[in-house]
Amino acid sequence: MSDTIPKAFFSDSHSSFALIDPATGKFHRRFDPHGYLTSGLRRHVAISYVWNEWKDNPVDRLPNWTLLREHLLAVVGDNAPAGLKKETWGVNKCWIDCKCIDQNSDSDKAYWIPRMDEVYSEARCTVLFVRDDLSPLMHLSQEISCRFKGKLNSVDELLAPHNCLLSQSCAILPELTLERERLCLSALKSFASGAWRRRAWILQEILLSENYLLSWSASGWMSLSDVGVIAGALSFRHPMDIWLREFANWCRRLWYLRQNYGESQSFELSDANVLQLAAGLEATVPCDKFYALCGVLRLKTVKYDAGHTADEALQNIVAELVRNGRLSWLYAIRPCLPAAGVRLRANDMMPFVLTRLDSRLVANRKEMVMSGGKLRFSGSPIGVVVRTSPLKDFLEQAAAAFDGHPKFDFSAEEAHLASAPAIIRRLAIDIIEPLLTDAVFDTICDSLSISREISPRNLRVAIMVMRLFTYHRSDRQTQPEENNNEAALRTHAMAEVAAWSIQTRLSEMTDFDVIGYSKVTISTDDDPVNRSADGIALGTFAVNVGAFIYSIDGDRQLQVIAGVPTTSTSGTSGTEADVSSFQGMMLGLNGNEAIGPQPSKLFSRGFWRGPSHDQKARRLTFACP
Repeated sequence: MSDTIPKAFFSDSHSSFALIDPATGKFHRRFDPHGYLTSGLRRHVAISYVWNEWKDNPVDRLPNWTLLREHLLAVVGDNAPAGLKKETWGVNKCWIDCKCIDQNSDSDKAYWIPRMDEVYSEARCTVLFVRDDLSPLMHLSQEISCRFKGKLNSVDELLAPHNCLLSQSCAILPELTLERERLCLSALKSFASGAWRRRAWILQEILLSENYLLSWSASGWMSLSDVGVIAGALSFRHPMDIWLREFANWCRRLWYLRQNYGESQSFELSDANVLQLAAGLEATVPCDKFYALCGVLRLKTVKYDAGHTADEALQNIVAELVRNGRLSWLYAIRPCLPAAGVRLRANDMMPFVLTRLDSRLVANRKEMVMSGGKLRFSGSPIGVVVRTSPLKDFLEQAAAAFDGHPKFDFSAEEAHLASAPAIIRRLAIDIIEPLLTDAVFDTICDSLSISREISPRNLRVAIMVMRLFTYHRSDRQTQPEENNNEAALRTHAMAEVAAWSIQTRLSEMTDFDVIGYSKVTISTDDDPVNRSADGIALGTFAVNVGAFIYSIDGDRQLQVIAGVPTTSTSGTSGTEADVSSFQGMMLGLNGNEAIGPQPSKLFSRGFWRGPSHDQKARRLTFACP
């Protein structure tokens, strides 16, 4: 224990992983910063807050410690509410930045910025101090029930625990008076629009923390996930409130990522998803918008420069990713029109689609270089684009065809439309996957009059996906009156919520095209448009017929679409190509690059086995304007 921040064992320039006991004001050094000796014994609570909300005057350099300490004593230690104490395991030490990082040392702050993941991942929980009174939401959360509680298959629960926030269709709200619902919506809107949500550090806090809680008074606290459940339930009752829908989707997306991210998980976030999530965030120091991601990205050696703009910080982060052999950040890059290369801009990225491209963040050891305004790496040609169609047009055609062929027995001319369920799943995986556990799946299928006798199950899944995509609220009115009892209405409400979520997600994906590709990559005299498509995938709006698809050397799951340089006559000629036009990355439908459990064979249709051995890698070069 000490009265000052303890220094690190091997450095006098930065503090150690320090904790503070708010009751005594004493600091404690964390002797085992990586948990090797204390695995499972999380001994502190990480505190999150908006500095300006805890200052006496906006121009003050530091927040008011007296106010913070008073609130801390209601969260950790003996004075915490019993329920909250259970969540924190009764620990009496916390980590709070204004005390545990030397605020008078620029070098100390520069050291800890890329290492904040240690603070959150090793905490018992993270508690966000909020100024809004969320009591109406806290009381409502205590009355919400789940229609599947105690009814789920034990194997399903073990492999993929049911989560009401992810399903967003199983939560049953109590009867609400107009006044009570108004109070809940008012509290929710004030909270959702708060400055806390725009903070650059919020992603690390939520993704890496064991649990994420909110606290606003001596007895007022609840989990952020419960707030998300309420937002999801209310968003269906108030579909015109865009802010409510957006907040519910934001909560669901982050919780889906939480389930599949971390040292103990078998899946990792792609770098693109991390960058995309940060696009709308803010920081007092502009560059922290991206430097705050270093912990999540596992980048400990990035040289921090507080004078960087957000774009400069992004470029610095990307350059470090390239040095570490990682290129999945390319999925976040929006192609330029006319195609001018890989443009790195903080507020101009592709729409967020859940993606991962390796089971671990393993470096690609093949040579890749970013220098002199150029990005260079090797790739093997594995396909040529022979057809493109705007996503909206493709799905409209598929919906019309499905109406006449509900079991996907399409004609040869329409066979490519059978990929629609896989495409919908690929873009809305966080919505669809929670619906596929047996109890939820059977309930929704029953609501949509999809027979349980249909076999195989994959076909039922495909039919369910298309029914939800084409669902209209008027469909419920076609049900016999005798079926319109309370249980039936709740069942139909589940289908309506799921359908609304899927349709809303797909309506936002205007930057994608559905592409057909041929595996033949050798130079031919025929026009690519005359070739038949061997498979279907998702590309960007910038993809042109005749563009080549390359599997990046060293990581075949990464597939980039590029125009052939004018001086080259085929996708395989030469070892050092001229600058190619970057037309975006390709999202295959095999599911290997999607976070979460591997999908059924239904979603593996039309995917290549990989480049054959006789295909030669070529050097790809893109401009980075």
